[in-house]
Amino acid sequence: MFEERILLDAMKTVSRYPRELERTAGHMKPPDTTTKDCTSGYSIFYDTLADMTWPAVEEAARRNTPLLVPVGVIEQHGPHLPLATDTYGAYLLCRLVKLGLAKAGLDSVIAPPYYFGINATTSMFPGSFTISLDTMTRVLAEILENCADWGFRRQFIINHHGDPEHNRALVQVVHMLRDRGVQTTYVLGGLLGSLMDPDEPASFGGHEPLQDDELIRVVDSEATGAARVRLTGSLGPDVHAGERETSLIMRYFPDTLDSEVDVHGLEPAPQRPDMLSAAVLSGGWREASPLGYIGDPAKATSENGELYELEAADISAAIAESLHPKR
Repeated sequence: MFEERILLDAMKTVSRYPRELERTAGHMKPPDTTTKDCTSGYSIFYDTLADMTWPAVEEAARRNTPLLVPVGVIEQHGPHLPLATDTYGAYLLCRLVKLGLAKAGLDSVIAPPYYFGINATTSMFPGSFTISLDTMTRVLAEILENCADWGFRRQFIINHHGDPEHNRALVQVVHMLRDRGVQTTYVLGGLLGSLMDPDEPASFGGHEPLQDDELIRVVDSEATGAARVRLTGSLGPDVHAGERETSLIMRYFPDTLDSEVDVHGLEPAPQRPDMLSAAVLSGGWREASPLGYIGDPAKATSENGELYELEAADISAAIAESLHPKR
């Protein structure tokens, strides 16, 4: 009798939990499947493999469904943005890309976001978790090998973090998987596509970049290019926690924005353009920007966040083209 009473109480709690979650979770309420509302749902596991049952995973893998792999980090993003900004950005892009592929008649599956990466340039700030190159390479490669063993052999890495050593690890992961016959591809687009030169070894920790078949270079559509001009307010470099990423959080994850910080009162940083290279290359990030951001977060607007939707549409088109090349 005692065990039955415990079981009944537990069942009542479980049946009530979804309603309580929706009532109390605020921004974590599961979103509608529309572009405007494509936020995190109850968590960054929403609409990923982590929410699927094993038979559903087995069926999707049997069909060799393309796998979208969101990659970010947990890293300082100024006094106003959450440490998980890059992880949210990568996850959001994958959600939007999945919708874009669906509109083109293509199924896809999102891997659970990977977020323990390399923060060599910002490791002097509390909250910037960083691991070694070998550790990141091995862990992420083994995760993707798991997925390939199940049947997900078309994998698209969508990264939202520009640290050169972090990207060097991603290059090594792609090479390792390709050597084992897995079609793992680095998709360079969105915000990162505007900051990184795929032909420049320095973008990948001084090592040779990816080969053409290992990389999808996403080019702005006419609509994206026009919107970039229309929506961008900052004039200087927008590298980290500036206008773009602050707009991302304002539009999609507003409850994670620090309400005690007056974003529009933040001054652009660094004050001199020559300080940027020192910040990135020689460990002088905190000297160049004591608050941690590189850019002009005061120019951020929710409207600017629309660029993520347009960039995701371009990424979707590029992935669709790679899956079914036009003759």
